[in-house]
Amino acid sequence: MKSLNCKNCGAAMYLDTSAMTAHCRFCGSKHMLNREDTDFFRDYYSTLTDLISPVKNEQQRKKTADRVWSKAQSMTFESVDGTELEIRYLHSHMMDGVKIYAARRNVVFHFAQGDEGKAERFRKTSSMLDYPSADTKKLSNFFPNIIGGFSLRDGSSLLVISKDENEYPLRLFQGLSGRHTAWIISRIENLCCVLEYSGLVHPQIGIDTLYINPFLHQANLYGGWWLAGRKNSLMPGGQTLLEPEMNLMGIRRTAANVSGYGDIGQVSGSERLPAVIADFIKGKPREDAYEDFALWDETLIKAYGERKFIEFDTDDSKIYGEG
Repeated sequence: MKSLNCKNCGAAMYLDTSAMTAHCRFCGSKHMLNREDTDFFRDYYSTLTDLISPVKNEQQRKKTADRVWSKAQSMTFESVDGTELEIRYLHSHMMDGVKIYAARRNVVFHFAQGDEGKAERFRKTSSMLDYPSADTKKLSNFFPNIIGGFSLRDGSSLLVISKDENEYPLRLFQGLSGRHTAWIISRIENLCCVLEYSGLVHPQIGIDTLYINPFLHQANLYGGWWLAGRKNSLMPGGQTLLEPEMNLMGIRRTAANVSGYGDIGQVSGSERLPAVIADFIKGKPREDAYEDFALWDETLIKAYGERKFIEFDTDDSKIYGEG
């Protein structure tokens, strides 16, 4: 299938056929469409709409989610002013001493006493994100939207970000097929283009920091911002230099994990994972995110040829293991 990619950064361009223009979501480049472009993309978006819009099992998924969430665990915290804060969640895990709760429409980070600096760095670093003026897809939706912060009576603190109820911790998805691994790689490449544009490095891109919407094929970088920072600066609390390649290695590490491998070195081509994708995962990243995106786009075409939206058949009971 024909595609229109930005000649500057390699990202897929956003088409406005009525205005006869295409805009790059990442670097802001603009392209004037010709008749061939507009005729093709009218057909393309019509087909894509047919694939995505119906969401055949939406109502059934909602009923299943309601049933599963009725059994959610709860945790109550007391703020310094005596207010009780209740969290209802189906998944939690520890990361760098921070307890993370996945609620239905929020992600809650519980920082231990003495870790106020991590919470503050989370706020500060995520606020450094910048977006191109031609951002028509609201890229900020795929990064933290902090909606609350609370100091607790025991000296610890909470930081709360919003999420869609159809977004789930990526760590709950393991052993995915090559097709699903591929769209996850594509979305993380998009996120890395935003980091590149913002001059930021996030050294913990991985299954513990990413959340996905499996039904819309979206990925969000919500966690681990306390170790992120400006490229070529020192990582907080250490002597490690934050280098842009860390972002791109995060893509490969994540791809290996969701494909069912413990680390990048174990990845190999198989019936489930095309050899060209395995080679991409094990290969050295390009110089920057834009070039890496272009490399991945070439790899994707070699692996599968025509782009195709593959529906992810799952629901809350399968994802959270709540039968």
